[in-house]
Amino acid sequence: MSNVDIKSLLGIDADTIEVLMNRAAALYSEGQFEAMRKTLSGVIALSPDDPRPHTLIGSSYLLEGRDRDADTAYQAAFERDPSDPYTLVALGELKLRALDLKSAVTYFEKLFTSTTDHTHPARLRGQALVREYHAKLGGS
Repeated sequence: MSNVDIKSLLGIDADTIEVLMNRAAALYSEGQFEAMRKTLSGVIALSPDDPRPHTLIGSSYLLEGRDRDADTAYQAAFERDPSDPYTLVALGELKLRALDLKSAVTYFEKLFTSTTDHTHPARLRGQALVREYHAKLGGS
């Protein structure tokens, strides 16, 4: 039975996925990362091509200082949508933290070239991270 058949059988639609994503975001905001990850594992099972649950899981790992787990989750999101701006900024930030500047630049360049909306939150976050890192290096 395909994923689409299972969703239809259970009466799950895009709205249901959004409700689960919103619940997971609330749990994230409350710092309830394990409960959030359990909720998102359900989203992944129902919508395996969606990068968002992987990005949110990666962000929870990043806050816990679990950079390897964060990288694994972010890479899973990137595999699903290599142009997702939230995934790109997350990967860029993670690579900056690891001082893997070549990879960070690659992700930020992709973010800046693929996000034409200059007010997009991920783009603004990426710009802030680049400026902050540049300032740490003593740049102007």
